[in-house]
Amino acid sequence: MIKYNETKVGDILKLVGVGASGYAKLGDLVRVIKVHTNSVFVEDRDGKLCEFVFNCGAARLEPTEWRKDFPVNPVTAQEPD
Repeated sequence: MIKYNETKVGDILKLVGVGASGYAKLGDLVRVIKVHTNSVFVEDRDGKLCEFVFNCGAARLEPTEWRKDFPVNPVTAQEPD
């Protein structure tokens, strides 16, 4: 679960829990493009936008170690050399 007050534009987040049916699959990564007090706007690798709001939205997202750019291979969690 993310905390909106600790989330920053550019953070790469992972979809967990019940996910986001119709938007992305569990485990998919999204990039934060806007942060509000109780929501975040994110985009997937294709630039498709989605808003996650309140606690139910925060519970569907998990922080990762990545910022700005999506990792090349998220399955092995390796950054490019």
